[in-house]
Amino acid sequence: MAHGRIQVENGELAYEIRGEGDPIVLLHGGMLDSRMWDAEMTTLERRHTVIRYDARGHGESSTPTERFRHYDDLRELMRALSLPRASLVGLSGGGRIAVDFALTHPDLVENLVLVATGLSAMVTKDPFVLEQNKKLEEAGARGDLPAAIECILRMWVDGPHRVPGVVDQDVRRRCQEMYTQTITRHRGSGFMLMDELRAIERVGELTPRTLTLVGDLDSSDILAIADRIETEARDARKLVVPGVAHMVNLEKPGRFSRILLDFLDC
Repeated sequence: MAHGRIQVENGELAYEIRGEGDPIVLLHGGMLDSRMWDAEMTTLERRHTVIRYDARGHGESSTPTERFRHYDDLRELMRALSLPRASLVGLSGGGRIAVDFALTHPDLVENLVLVATGLSAMVTKDPFVLEQNKKLEEAGARGDLPAAIECILRMWVDGPHRVPGVVDQDVRRRCQEMYTQTITRHRGSGFMLMDELRAIERVGELTPRTLTLVGDLDSSDILAIADRIETEARDARKLVVPGVAHMVNLEKPGRFSRILLDFLDC
């Protein structure tokens, strides 16, 4: 096991690497950090070289001061670690980065696992998410951090079809801690200063072998993206996990790890 930092243009990334074997890079969700992959690091290191890192503007990585591209940062990480190719596993915003990277560097991607993924340039339509986003903006305008964090939890942990009380409270607490630390330390700069592709218009260009994984209680926008990837990407299949919303791996870590290993090792 090794921890380190690599230099990227106008910043640096904090990472951890474990194990030996075919490399896998884990990309955390937006406003979260690489701690969301604790269980997967332990499972995957038995068969693979597994790397997790904090995206710029998240966790222990640097706060952006100029415009940047997350997918360029990933390229620099792979170059620094001498990874000629890797499988990418990304949840939500991490999936957005993985897709942008796969469109830019298709020869560097072995497999794609896209968990509750978004796509760059997607347009939010789900009424519940739009309502919570409005409340989030209002909370931000009045400087109410706890209320803002609760809106994020409602959107991306509880989801549109559950109330907070029925969700695993440990999962909620872990996400609340990561969201709070990201906003307090980085002020959301990992999103405000990033540049992306328009992947929503280019799904048909995806060439790696792809698994898109989605919870049946997630937002309609995320479910629609999973359908679109399955239909339009060159070699993709979809798997729906019942009884969970956006945080598939945190709510169902055992099942998630089995699905992941079955796909990557077949």
